[in-house]
Amino acid sequence: MAELSRSQSQNKRTGKQGSGRRSTNRSTRSSRTQRQAGSSSVPPVMVRGGLSGWVLDAPKRKKSKPRRRFDLALGANGAEMRLPGIPQVAVGWRFVSGLLMTALLALLFHLWNSPMYQINQLEINGLRRLDTRDVAAILGLNGETIFSVDVDEFEQRLADTFPEFSAVTVEVGLPAAVEITVEERRPIITWLQDGRTLLVDANGIAFPKRSDEDQVPPLMVSASVSPAGDLPDEESQDTATQFIPVEMVSAILSMSGHAPSSSALVYDQLRGLGWRDAQGWDVYFGDVRDMGQKLNLYNAIAEKINEEDITPALVSVEHIHNPYYRIDK
Repeated sequence: MAELSRSQSQNKRTGKQGSGRRSTNRSTRSSRTQRQAGSSSVPPVMVRGGLSGWVLDAPKRKKSKPRRRFDLALGANGAEMRLPGIPQVAVGWRFVSGLLMTALLALLFHLWNSPMYQINQLEINGLRRLDTRDVAAILGLNGETIFSVDVDEFEQRLADTFPEFSAVTVEVGLPAAVEITVEERRPIITWLQDGRTLLVDANGIAFPKRSDEDQVPPLMVSASVSPAGDLPDEESQDTATQFIPVEMVSAILSMSGHAPSSSALVYDQLRGLGWRDAQGWDVYFGDVRDMGQKLNLYNAIAEKINEEDITPALVSVEHIHNPYYRIDK
């Protein structure tokens, strides 16, 4: 019996020890499993001690726009009613610039298409020989907007088209006012050549006769060739250019004072100035130097011609010491 009790007690101790070992083994395996799970989820540390001074900023949260709060007092026992909040709207520069651009485009469209700014009439001052319709037809501004007027271009166009204009000024005013001021040249000589009639001013500038009703100066010069060579082109009227020298204009005016009132002045490129005598021949004096002596010499030749009852084609007193007359057969 004693041995049986000892063996039982030994078995109990052995069982307790076995159970203790099994519990110790279970705890060891559980701790290993936890360490393996933790090591697999956490990445390995590559650098130690290098991030101690770094401060990581927290992600910024978007600020919500505040709402305006309005409380309305009811006037009874301090009671008040709270109205719904109204959010504050912030207007940016992009919105403002877009609004200004839209308004500017609308204004430009209005200015360009409004009948208020369309030209319907021109005011032209200083015309004497020309008509307003002649100038308006060249510009072609009827119905155009006032903002399409190029002052410099129109001044140059008028100067090129009308050589009789010595000065042109174009002024533009709102809403649709165009004022043109011109200064016309004053013709003093009528130049006849090759069936054409040109008018010449005191500076020797030639310009065309516009119409049959156009008044021409009584001082006329018939010429076979002009001092400048070819006549200005009749179809394309260029900018006013020098047609005859100013000295020749003075000579023509001086010659007209010596010529008979019924005689027309003549010009020849070789023989110079003269006039067509009423008896049927041309007399040439060259230039106006020594005009008194040349006139006396011509009067003596004319008396001799009348005495001999001959009709020459021309008489030349260009050179005082070598006068002559020519009779064509």
